[in-house]
Amino acid sequence: MKRDMDLVRELLLAIEDGTTKFGRGTGEATFPFPADDVMEHLRLMEQAGLIEVMSKPIGGSLTLRGLTWEGHDFLSAVRDPEVWKRTKAGASKLGGLAFGAFKDMAMAYAKHVAKERLGFDL
Repeated sequence: MKRDMDLVRELLLAIEDGTTKFGRGTGEATFPFPADDVMEHLRLMEQAGLIEVMSKPIGGSLTLRGLTWEGHDFLSAVRDPEVWKRTKAGASKLGGLAFGAFKDMAMAYAKHVAKERLGFDL
């Protein structure tokens, strides 16, 4: 399975909105992605320090405490649809990026969009 940054962004938005339980058949939020992909991406997001897991999967369910500081920072950078679009386009031109470089690119585009909208550098 390839890492899907669209899924990562969707999960971060859902977690920020209060979704803390993920799994099969227990009434958790649903995503337009296969359940196995969701669970694997949550594992990757924990490894990257974006989320804090409260309890590991028991019976296929995972409970989160929420986003970490790093998770909030990354989400702040990619929340804006224009920043997200530019970040994905930039990453695709390079054939993909390590997560740290992807986050740095998102932060750079966020500053660029802010400058376009506000008229000054941040």
